[in-house]
Amino acid sequence: MNRTSAGKRGGAVVDARGAAWLALERVACGKSERLAEVLDACGLDARDSALARELALGVARNHRLYEHLARSYLKPGRQAEELLRALALGAHQLFALDQIPPHAACATTVDLLHHHGARGLTGVANAVMRRMAELRLPERTCEGPLGRIPQERWPDDPAVLASLPDALVTDLANELSDHPRDRLLDLNRIAPLCTRTRPGCAPPIGNGILRQEGEWTWWEDPQVAIHGPVKDGRCTVQDRAQGHVIDLSGARPGELVLDVCAAPGGKALAFLDRGCRVVAAELNARRVPRLQANLGGQAAIVVLDGNRPALAAAAFDVVLVDAPCSNSGVLGRRPEARWRYNTKQLGQLAALQKRLLLAASTLVRADGRLIYSTCSVTPGENQGIAHRLDGWRILKELRSWPDAWQAGGYVAVLVRV
Repeated sequence: MNRTSAGKRGGAVVDARGAAWLALERVACGKSERLAEVLDACGLDARDSALARELALGVARNHRLYEHLARSYLKPGRQAEELLRALALGAHQLFALDQIPPHAACATTVDLLHHHGARGLTGVANAVMRRMAELRLPERTCEGPLGRIPQERWPDDPAVLASLPDALVTDLANELSDHPRDRLLDLNRIAPLCTRTRPGCAPPIGNGILRQEGEWTWWEDPQVAIHGPVKDGRCTVQDRAQGHVIDLSGARPGELVLDVCAAPGGKALAFLDRGCRVVAAELNARRVPRLQANLGGQAAIVVLDGNRPALAAAAFDVVLVDAPCSNSGVLGRRPEARWRYNTKQLGQLAALQKRLLLAASTLVRADGRLIYSTCSVTPGENQGIAHRLDGWRILKELRSWPDAWQAGGYVAVLVRV
């Protein structure tokens, strides 16, 4: 392994591929929920950090596809997790990263197994990587790993092709219209960085802008935005799908708004920018410093449990419940969330979503609006919750599917019957 720009983790030297291995391993065994948290702790320089993120998140985004390809060259039956992880990391380099030569992808795959004490697996890994390298198309036909894989080798099962849980595909069966394969692949999309221009500021101009639509700007290079208009306060990072929540709320200047699950504060800031008075509530005290920084002292911040909010009944014009969810609409950015999409987790989430919405409904004024939103696209977490709150009706709602310019999500505006 190349250690020239490596970081350290627990005293051990870790390079980009080693960090990606560690992140995938820790998330797979339940020691961490987010790949990014593990990668950030590895202390890599900017170049290695970028490669480690691409490898770890790319493998999570395409793991079933890569395992399908690798198993076509392996004996049937159970395979060591270390072997499948190494082959997936190698496959991502072969099929998704054009700048890495096939011979380097093969060599580093073998090196990873050596480094992690799996020398007995290096022979089979080398053989499989060489076979997959022979499969690699000389010219790219489309974006992502599928652009380097001959179409006749694509899996027939759309869930495997898009590397999504079977349970998620089942739950979306009625949402896939006439193009299920394309709709499922869209769930892995990563839209360009989007910013919202703050009130009183001119829209950004200059290089790196892909598209502008009113207060919204999409960027080719995120760093141009982050170190330019975001850093100087003219813009804030916000996905366009999140903006729909504020748009549909109908919030007006002077209205009192409660954001029940506020951190990191993007939607609360958007309400402030509309001239609303905002109370931002958050259960996790460790997230409050970031919430305070993002809101700049403009909102009242309270630490409370949204299940049992210690606030005055019927006190708010607008109450937003941006509920914890499966993240099925943001799997491009949060690819590891697919590994937690199962019956147990969904049951726990549904119970929490119902409790939060019911508790929040007691805080809305008689003529006020209750807003329910998620970053999920599944009906069970969206309509299945919002449509079943006794004493309330849907005034308007919107479900966004991931596309070239936004992530997926859902928002419903409820009023009393």
